[in-house]
Order: sequence, then C-alpha cells, then structure tokens
Amino acid sequence: MVVSVSPSNTGVFSLPQRQDQDYVQPKLAKTVPLDQIRTKLDITLLALKVLIGIDSKSIVGVASQLNIPATIAHKLTLVAGEEKGEKGVVSQNQPLKTEETQSFILIICHLAKQNQALIRRAVALMEQMGSQNSRLQSVTLLREYICNFNKVYQDYCWNHESTTTYNSETLALKLLVDLLFYSAPQGYNRLLLSLKYS
Repeated sequence: MVVSVSPSNTGVFSLPQRQDQDYVQPKLAKTVPLDQIRTKLDITLLALKVLIGIDSKSIVGVASQLNIPATIAHKLTLVAGEEKGEKGVVSQNQPLKTEETQSFILIICHLAKQNQALIRRAVALMEQMGSQNSRLQSVTLLREYICNFNKVYQDYCWNHESTTTYNSETLALKLLVDLLFYSAPQGYNRLLLSLKYS
C-alpha cells in the first residue's frame, strides 16, 4: 500500500515481497515513512553514480538488462536532477509504487556488484587513511568522490526543497560502506532491511 505524504499525513509504504526461491522475507515491521524510503534510494543511487561515473544512458541500459520497464528506468535517470532547477525530477513525496521500489533496489545492487572492486578499493583507502589519521582528500579517488557527491547532494536537496542538514562528507562516506554491503550476494536483502530501519 502506498499513500502520499502531506503535512498532516505521514505516508506509509509496504515493502515489496520478493518471489525468489532463495529469498526469505525478513520478519520485521513492514511499514516505513514514504519520504524516508524515497530519499534513501535516491541518495544511494546518487552516491553510486558519482563513484563509478555512470550517466543516465548507462542506468537505462542496466534497467533493460534487468527487464525493468522503460518508464520506470526513465524516472530513475531523473533522480540526480542532472540540470539544476529541473522541476521534472521525481519528488520524494510522490507516491512510490512497489515495482518502482523493486527496480530501484535491483539497479543499485546490480551496479554495485558490477563495480565491487572499485567500491572495495575506496572503502579500503578510507580505512587506511583513518588508521593513519590522514586526510581523506589526500587520496584522489576519495577526494573526487566526496567533492562530486557534495555537488550532486546539494543539487538534490535544492531540487527537492529539502531542509535536510546532513553533513555531506559524512553521508558520502557512510554510503560508500553501504554500497560495499549492497555489492555482496545478499545485497538486495541488505538494502531492503536498511529501508525498514530508515
């Protein structure tokens, strides 16, 4: 069930059920605020796009490989608001359909698996810099990732008229670790679980 969000109504989304034979639906509360799900998936995809350097065309290509309808794939390509001020970007308060949510998760996990080596390298560098008390910006990969994420995150917040006050660098690093988990064989399950705790 999906309902919209308004000032007097906190939208609730029932997470989709997977039909895979090897998938066991987690036994947790199955409703979370709609705006949190939308934001979580949007920003996770943004981080992935920034890290691996993909564009909208690449996302549409991946969606086609996964047999995701073109209409849904097109919505995913608008997540970043590739042109600042683009009001066609899907609102985080817009009702999120079950099929759209499944598609989001599938694309994120598929791309993460394809680029697991890069994600693992970035996380390893982050841990190394942390253990040496060195600045993350001294490593080109991390510096470019953090800088580019900051730009697209600010644009995302602007396009969605968000009042979110997250520190973009802290969020970028958290998402980097999250992407490593989503690149694992059980990545779909892990991302699904993370939505339930959003």
